[in-house]
Amino acid sequence: MARLIATSLDADAAPREITPRAIVLGLGLALLLGSANAYLGLYAGMTVSASIPAAVISMAVLRALGRATILENNVVQTIASAGEAVAAGAIFTFPALVVLGENGALPYLDVTMLCAAGATMGSLLVVFLRRTYIVEERLPFPEGVACAEVLRAGEAGGASALPLLWGGLVAAALKGSQDIVGALPDAVQSARWIGTRVLAGSVDVSAALPAIGYIVGIPIASLVFLGGAVA
Repeated sequence: MARLIATSLDADAAPREITPRAIVLGLGLALLLGSANAYLGLYAGMTVSASIPAAVISMAVLRALGRATILENNVVQTIASAGEAVAAGAIFTFPALVVLGENGALPYLDVTMLCAAGATMGSLLVVFLRRTYIVEERLPFPEGVACAEVLRAGEAGGASALPLLWGGLVAAALKGSQDIVGALPDAVQSARWIGTRVLAGSVDVSAALPAIGYIVGIPIASLVFLGGAVA
């Protein structure tokens, strides 16, 4: 992705890159998107990358602050995506300990320190694997390419953030009408007798599930649906 971004920069320019506001915004998005991914992972059984949403949000915020550059946006989305990855690693490992029979408490400090250790080891491992994956093997990394295209498109205008804003408002309104007002149900359920047996099914009313399906695509979403139906 860095090579794609570099092509849009002047070789003689020295644009803003690692700035205090980029670090603060990246950490804030890491907390926000990491929390959202932890919820989605425990709710739907899968997570989605925070790179592209973080890139779109950072473009809107930094453009509003002024003097934003593509490299500064890249720093923000990198920090945010790293935080999201740590959250995903935690929600898929610690619940597994409970499933395997761990009956003791999971102290917050111990979980935090284990996540920090895992994130540090993962970051150091990527340093050694970068050349193998990117230079020698030339793996496609479609998500990185897509994120680079989002950042490059953001240089031309910040309208990309508008659909994200409307989507967030609609999802918040739907969730509020369910949990706060109680106007809509959390799920639609039905059951029917077929001979001597009962066939029951339910569909969750959630804006998060169609969003995940849109991101992962129909083939992956179909496999998840089939697994749930068989279970």
